[in-house]
Amino acid sequence: MTDQSLMGKVAVVTGAGRGIGKSTALTFAKAGADIAICARSQSDIAEVCAEIESLGRRCFAQAMDIGEAGETEAFCKGVLGAFSAVDIIVNNAGAYLERGAFEDSDPDLWWKTMEVNLRGPYLITRHLIADMRKGGKIINLTSGKGYAAGANSSAYHVSKAALNMMTDGLANELWARDIDVNSLVPGPTATATFQNADPAEAKSPEDFLAQGSAALPKGLPAWERVKHPDEVAEMALHLASQPIGGPTGQIYSLARRPM
Repeated sequence: MTDQSLMGKVAVVTGAGRGIGKSTALTFAKAGADIAICARSQSDIAEVCAEIESLGRRCFAQAMDIGEAGETEAFCKGVLGAFSAVDIIVNNAGAYLERGAFEDSDPDLWWKTMEVNLRGPYLITRHLIADMRKGGKIINLTSGKGYAAGANSSAYHVSKAALNMMTDGLANELWARDIDVNSLVPGPTATATFQNADPAEAKSPEDFLAQGSAALPKGLPAWERVKHPDEVAEMALHLASQPIGGPTGQIYSLARRPM
């Protein structure tokens, strides 16, 4: 069985103010890692950082918009200033800004989706990759929507499809450095984004899941299941704790349907 201790490791988790990112940051801290986190909300990120430090781990936190190149570069410089090197990158931050038909889409929101979902992970990884240690892990949070075209939400589909290809390309480039790169598809998860709700108004994962099968949107098969963010974090921990020579360039899905 794989040892899931991250003691002595440094993990960077984007979009860690809530949802999957928050659960992942806390799960990694409980496993012994020091954590660098970012999110747009200063209050959210400060709260998560305090929880990490209460576990006896070091934390670097910065409020920033991952869609802004200058802010992303400044965050990465701060991470390296605090920790010198990194072992794990979890590219979790994402945006779902355009849900309508292509011909009715807002060009600015369409492109902002690309900046957050694709350029953000690119920049985070690009700025940190030279300072990743041997045995490093890069985990890109993608989506089933990146594997199948839909009738709407084209920006999200395109951004996640491109992120999937970034996973594959990086895996090919970095295997010689013993750095693994994999995609993680959460499937339906009880987050504000999945609820299509403002974070301040979204139900907590526990309250959302209490709805049972009513929480599953129309269009998904009856055997699909909405998950708690902690379940996704456990899969991220599994990937982050793989030994050198573990899987790379792979897709790990928690969905209950073919991609």
